[in-house]
Amino acid sequence: MQTAVRKPIKRILVLHDLCSAGKAAMTNILPVLSVMGAEVSPLPTMILSTHTGGYGKPVIRDLSGFGGDCAVYLKSSGFSFDALFLGYLGNQANIEEAKRILGMFPDAFVLFDPIMADHGSFYSNFDEAYGRSLKELLAYSSVATPNYTEACLLSGEPYEPVCTREKLARIREGILESGKAKIVITSIPLSDSYGIGILDGKETILYPYQLKGRAYPGTGDLFAAVLLGSLMKGSSLYESVEKAHEFVSLCISRSDEAGYDTREGVLLEPNLSKLIVG
Repeated sequence: MQTAVRKPIKRILVLHDLCSAGKAAMTNILPVLSVMGAEVSPLPTMILSTHTGGYGKPVIRDLSGFGGDCAVYLKSSGFSFDALFLGYLGNQANIEEAKRILGMFPDAFVLFDPIMADHGSFYSNFDEAYGRSLKELLAYSSVATPNYTEACLLSGEPYEPVCTREKLARIREGILESGKAKIVITSIPLSDSYGIGILDGKETILYPYQLKGRAYPGTGDLFAAVLLGSLMKGSSLYESVEKAHEFVSLCISRSDEAGYDTREGVLLEPNLSKLIVG
């Protein structure tokens, strides 16, 4: 086995889907992590003509089996990774591939975005069995970034249209039973606003915000990417959440001002300079 020279920057392996058009998934994640100073190795779980947020049914090619074989090759060639980004897996086979990859790089920081549901229910191609399998990945994770619906499913808490602090505490307990990961819950519906919940073994912090602007696909991927990039630079979890939220909000605001087609995702490229490391 060859030994790769350790580089003076962080190297991140990203398991996610890749769209040819429309800014979501890797199309958002790769440029964000790059401008934040990391070297990114993309490992697609499937490839699509577009994301599924408004263009109709895309052309999809499932790459199940590729991930694990690719990781074996990378490891045998001497590659190591400071972090793994687990995003859209899409089926049971890719979940097993993710476990295989996690076992090859046990020292890597793991950000897990359990993409499976929103607005109170599973996405049409997922079910409870898939959710239970995804939940197993919490045991490998350093930080997980479910949205509110996904957090309810992972914790066994029923979905309710308004989340109280008491309910958030129950979600925290339910999720933390599955591992030691710190949890960042996005899009929490509060009584008069929305919030981001930051949960770890010691405390729960609620970061409230007012919902502004139109809805765009891929903002969850964008949030998670900025969060991971900031953590890799040594920022605290709270600082990283704040930076991720502010950047996503900026991209939404600039996209609204430009009258950008929401189906394309946010107007990302002109705003990337806000993330460039000095």
